[in-house]
Amino acid sequence: MPGENESWDSLDEWARLAATLKYIDGYATQDVEQLVRLIGAQKAGSRVIERIEQKLAEHNIGHLPTRLPTDSTRRVFLYSKENTSVGYMISLIHQLAVQEPGGGENATVHQLESLLKGFSAVERAARRNAGRLSTANQALAEEGQR
Repeated sequence: MPGENESWDSLDEWARLAATLKYIDGYATQDVEQLVRLIGAQKAGSRVIERIEQKLAEHNIGHLPTRLPTDSTRRVFLYSKENTSVGYMISLIHQLAVQEPGGGENATVHQLESLLKGFSAVERAARRNAGRLSTANQALAEEGQR
């Protein structure tokens, strides 16, 4: 998972989290308590939350909600800003949701649209293939009954 010159054991916990998010689906959920423990604290006070948010940003990890809660039982959504599929799409959606209207969002809208069209095409192809497999399986079953 880590880069060519890095071993898993040489990474700190935050880099491991970033590498895991990057190479799995690009996202995961965690309790705030897990992040508090990762930073080495006991409780999720405002300063601890600020340090966690800073660590996440340093490792190119986005999070929703945009301001992490101080309630340690709350779940948060983490995503890799470097993952080229779902994580990247979430990052684009987040950018559009929080940015002020201006001239810069057109490129983000186009990138998001392209990604969503690609995902939709893959989903349609998967449904078509599933239908074909179902028909083929049914034909095989009927042939076996003869």
